[in-house]
Amino acid sequence: MSKTNMNYDKKSDILYIVLKKGMEDYAEEVSPFITVEYDKNNKPIGIEIFKASKVLGETLALKSITKSSQVAN
Repeated sequence: MSKTNMNYDKKSDILYIVLKKGMEDYAEEVSPFITVEYDKNNKPIGIEIFKASKVLGETLALKSITKSSQVAN
């Protein structure tokens, strides 16, 4: 199983989770502040969480930032 890559933009408070590499064909809002991006084969390739610190809670968002930084290194 490959590692999941996460990117957090603190300024805009958006957490992006890369599920697999690929080009986005379309996106679907699955709940308020959460969008799933799909490829041309209708397979999910990424999840975007807007207002991540609010949606996930401050503690969980901070843990995601830390893990995201570790994945990036």
